[in-house]
Amino acid sequence: MLQLPYDMALEANLIGCMIYDPECIAEIIDIAKPQYFYSRQYGALCKKIYELWSEDASKIDLVVLDPFLEKIELPISKVTEMVMSVASTKSVRHTAERLRDLAALRASVKVGQDLIESSGLRDSDDIRKAIDDAESKLSRITETTVEIDSMSAITDALDEFDREFAEIRKNSTGITGISSGLIDLDLKTAGFQKQDLIILAARPSMGKTALALQLAQNISIDSQEPTLFFSLEMAKRALVRRMIANQSKINLHHLNTGLISKKDYYKYEQAKQFLSKANLVIDDQSGMTVPEMKAKARRMQRERGLSCIIVDYLQFIQGERGLSRFDLVSDNTRQLKNMAREFDVPVICLSQLSRGVEQREDKRPMLSDLRESGEIEQTADVVMFLYRDEYYNLETDSKNIAELIIGKQRNGPTGKIELAFYKEYNWFGSLTKGVEHGSNTG
Repeated sequence: MLQLPYDMALEANLIGCMIYDPECIAEIIDIAKPQYFYSRQYGALCKKIYELWSEDASKIDLVVLDPFLEKIELPISKVTEMVMSVASTKSVRHTAERLRDLAALRASVKVGQDLIESSGLRDSDDIRKAIDDAESKLSRITETTVEIDSMSAITDALDEFDREFAEIRKNSTGITGISSGLIDLDLKTAGFQKQDLIILAARPSMGKTALALQLAQNISIDSQEPTLFFSLEMAKRALVRRMIANQSKINLHHLNTGLISKKDYYKYEQAKQFLSKANLVIDDQSGMTVPEMKAKARRMQRERGLSCIIVDYLQFIQGERGLSRFDLVSDNTRQLKNMAREFDVPVICLSQLSRGVEQREDKRPMLSDLRESGEIEQTADVVMFLYRDEYYNLETDSKNIAELIIGKQRNGPTGKIELAFYKEYNWFGSLTKGVEHGSNTG
């Protein structure tokens, strides 16, 4: 059997450093986790030292630790030797990083062993699942070894901001992020900003997926920004059908039946050719977790680049088993925000709204309607609601008009934007641009 990598002398030195000089613990507690020790005794002792340190650093003493050492059957003479062998704690951070990296390597070896055990698989679905599981596990392992120094002096922070602001001033359009392709929305948001989690929420049949596809097209075609679209509910065939209807201005129902005229078939061919220019990747695997999405996003970033991620939708993301619905949605929301920060891209995630909307006379959504978790409102940088009065009121004066309500924007104004919407074409557009009903914008 393959020997797993570890360094017992390094582990002993790290334990010795913590007891020799407890002040060094502040420097390594976020790096050297108890579970990273290959020796279970050392891992248990590390955990105990951290507990004592959080109470009172002066308690980290061999006399205080003696009963615990007896409990885990670790001779005090051995620990004393570990402490006495410490000459200096100057390199303790490097030692902690080495411990972490060895733990990551052991975990990676185990993933490789699991793949070897899967070598007898022959069914394509089983093979893909084994590979996806391995990639997901490796992604989580990689996260433990990626260290981001979040502390900086105010002078450094000011210099960094000044450089960014100089670039912003050069930009005469006022759009500092990725353009949505919708003029009025860009004026409100200055574009979709890197590292932002943007929630697009609505009740069913309001057009969430249609708007998400419109944004994906605008970003990946007009701006040629590499975009990754996770569709957890709808198959890619259905998404492509909607995109062709959007671009060709052929009635979606006619595309569903295949009953189109020669003129429309020509428009279909044109739309197909135009959409082939999109810098867009669609993934329609159902039942994905956020770590699985991150593994796929990392692959795309490496192979094609990555500027924007769109997820359709939040309530379909899977997660840790045994969590309540509230905790699952909360945890996935936090993970999506972390994904935006890790990849340095905006993440646009669709979300359902609670049925409480339907009970009010004014059915325009508000923040309290976000379904299943207050974490969505708290974590998201931007929360947008989609509302069509035409859905509830057939006699409305707002035919083919959708309201995009910005209920929260951490770094900008809130308010309402009106968009043109033609359901039969799955098409959204800016009213300020103007578009003739049925015209081809391609």
